[in-house]
Amino acid sequence: MNTFTHRAMDTEFTVSFAADGDSAVCASAAAAAFARLDELELLLTRFNDTSDVAVIRGLKPGEVAVVARETMEVLTTAATVCAATAGAFDPTVKARNFAALVLDTEHLRVSVKAAPVELDFGGIGKGYALDEMAALLRSEQYGLEHWLLDAGTSTILASGGPWPLGVGGVWKSRTRLPTVLKLSSGALSGSGFEIQGAHIVDPRTGAPAERWAQSWARAPSAAVADALSTAALSLSPDELSAAADTLDAAILVARRQKPFMDRFRDPLKWYGKP
Repeated sequence: MNTFTHRAMDTEFTVSFAADGDSAVCASAAAAAFARLDELELLLTRFNDTSDVAVIRGLKPGEVAVVARETMEVLTTAATVCAATAGAFDPTVKARNFAALVLDTEHLRVSVKAAPVELDFGGIGKGYALDEMAALLRSEQYGLEHWLLDAGTSTILASGGPWPLGVGGVWKSRTRLPTVLKLSSGALSGSGFEIQGAHIVDPRTGAPAERWAQSWARAPSAAVADALSTAALSLSPDELSAAADTLDAAILVARRQKPFMDRFRDPLKWYGKP
């Protein structure tokens, strides 16, 4: 296997190619993918005063900003997941006023009904970056189909597998469900509290998203999987089923239960088709 790593978006990204790939082509493709990643970080970060995110933050009602295609795609994907999860995914901070954004997708224009709108793409940006990197690897220039993209193990995008991916974590010794997925296409993303603690908030209540101990989402795109695994931590069983159906996804959650309960009810449960 040819594997390359690069640090961006405060995490370690990895590109892995099948062992039979041409090493020189793989190295060139990985370098191009990482260059694309760096471009996206500058465009989408809220810590760059010239980024589209900063421009939107500075908008007042009546003002209009023209943004990059990539920014609009992140915003529209975020809006799709927000609607599918009953507002449990919201890329705004502080005021939680994502609904105040007005998107003109045809002309790439953004305006606001109330100000300020402060965006943070931390819950979707890494996934979107993987999607863009994948598009480059598949492009006519490289034409590569057998690879695995990893954004710090939180979100993974695969092509041409099957690639065996473990989704059980600490739960693998407790569940009776298979804890390894063989991913040939699409993305898998996970969210939880083991590394960063209770850092995820339900935007609908302002309280920590603690309905489930851990969540994973499998979706056709990494951006959707990234956002959906975050939102899933706040969703009820009915909301999980609805979101999975709407987004053509599958969601795995870990119940908050004592180990002795595992004899009576498996701690892991799928919503949607795995």
